[in-house]
Amino acid sequence: MELLERDQGLRELGEAFAQALRSEGRLVLVAGEAGIGKTALVEHFLKTAQPAEVLVGVCDALFTPRPLGPLRDIALQWSDPAPLDPETDRHRLFSSVLRYFRQRSAPVVAVFEDVHWADEATLDLIKFLGRRIARLPALIVLTYRDDEVGPRHPLRSVLGDLPRASTSRIHLEQLSESAVRHLANDVPNAVSGELYALTSGNPFFVTELLASSDEGPGHAARRDSRARRAPRRRRA
Repeated sequence: MELLERDQGLRELGEAFAQALRSEGRLVLVAGEAGIGKTALVEHFLKTAQPAEVLVGVCDALFTPRPLGPLRDIALQWSDPAPLDPETDRHRLFSSVLRYFRQRSAPVVAVFEDVHWADEATLDLIKFLGRRIARLPALIVLTYRDDEVGPRHPLRSVLGDLPRASTSRIHLEQLSESAVRHLANDVPNAVSGELYALTSGNPFFVTELLASSDEGPGHAARRDSRARRAPRRRRA
């Protein structure tokens, strides 16, 4: 699927990475509703992030979140995952991560996906690194669903405490009708006006409906309706 109407987000990520190359680290928040293309934007940017060591970890929608889930994913990409020993004191662990970022031969781009599902330890790590990021050769990218972060959500207070001078925010909007029409140009049976009305320009729903267009518009409409009614896991 072609990446449309995301030039501004890519430009902001590129500018933040340029600062990381000068050891003036940045933290970039990429927010938007489910299916809006946060991961697609970040993956597209990562293809251009050279030279850099890219580390990616995710938070999962588990009833019992993995402690430091994204960091455990990232540690699997390290040559020595010993710092993530369960017996390691959290403060020593955070210092080990800080040391790792400082000692790399190339800048580090660390991506934490879906931090609206992060556990408390991961939120502490984000706050810890965020307060020190300006002096690191590193770019930290956090993706999250802002429509699931209510006033009492623990992530909200963490994001509010991040230093403004070294933090950038990217909010992804729905695609315009012209962008949806462009994506539907070469797909048989795709009626772009109907497609936009059904999806409101959400890239995930556009992709799903285009993929199922050969099954007929009625099937596609029912599929989109079921997707929009599916309950989301929310946190207070």
